[in-house]
Amino acid sequence: MKKKTLFVTGGGSGLGAELVRAAHRRGHHVLCTGRRAIADLPSDFPDLPYLSCDLASAGGAQVTADWVQSHLSGRRVDCALLNAAAGYFRPLSAETPEAISEVLTLNLDANIVLAHRLSGNLEGGTLALIGSVAHKGAAGMPVYSASKAALDGFGRALAQEWRGRVAVRVLHPGPIATGMSARAGRKVDLADRLFLSPRLMARIILDAALAPRGRDRQIIGYLRALRGQILPLGRQAA
Repeated sequence: MKKKTLFVTGGGSGLGAELVRAAHRRGHHVLCTGRRAIADLPSDFPDLPYLSCDLASAGGAQVTADWVQSHLSGRRVDCALLNAAAGYFRPLSAETPEAISEVLTLNLDANIVLAHRLSGNLEGGTLALIGSVAHKGAAGMPVYSASKAALDGFGRALAQEWRGRVAVRVLHPGPIATGMSARAGRKVDLADRLFLSPRLMARIILDAALAPRGRDRQIIGYLRALRGQILPLGRQAA
């Protein structure tokens, strides 16, 4: 298995942390960023380059891109998994200008800036944009839905523009049991029992991102998760 260099955003918790663990278990070299301070990372978090940075802050994406490039020293990023995201479960009337700006900056603007700044380092590699089922619209999360729909459009356009140079894949996972929906303000109900395992979803997303070929836009729902659960380990992407 060829060792690859991966970059993950939102890697300090939730799905991002599982993506980092999955890639590290496969022996890849991983760079990651997250909002958590290094001292607050889980005890089982892999020992690897980690930048504590808020991508929603002014200049956060620029600082992150500089940090990644300083570690690469001109080398390629085989796969960048731009996963960091946030949102609030509430009607638009309850939103604030500050919260709207935070969600759009983190979920959309930061990804555009990182893709722009790292485009030269991604030549021959893959840019994976982590979307959401909310890109089709989710009642109670209008701003979050708007950010993911815009990310979907950005990824599809970039896939055409970068065709033959950089593979761009927009990966939309189904509901995941990371606790994000509860933190966003949504009340826990029976539907939460159907949420998918973060570890399983991370493995499937990593397979999709690292596969030599794949569709520009992929929905990763329950049926694909079920297939991934029974997929023999030997058939996973490196």
